[in-house]
Amino acid sequence: MAQSVHAAFSFADEHPAVAHAWHRDSQFLVVVNVPDETALLALAQTAIGLGVEVSIWHEPDVDGEATAIALAPVAASKALCSSLPLAGREKVPV
Repeated sequence: MAQSVHAAFSFADEHPAVAHAWHRDSQFLVVVNVPDETALLALAQTAIGLGVEVSIWHEPDVDGEATAIALAPVAASKALCSSLPLAGREKVPV
């Protein structure tokens, strides 16, 4: 879960106008699971391809592996994540 916080802070730093509008208007958050780094990066690339602002957190303690992403709070993000299990609710199939 800590990785998602890193990604959120990175997003706020990299996309301050989007983060400010979200903080002012919504503050709705969802944390979901993916099975592995490959799936995480595929999700990020799909979002980027749809024009969604994305921040990727690379964990220095795990050789720079991508461990979390933050997506802009837009409809495309909701659609991309709607079928993923909520973090802490289900095990992710491997």
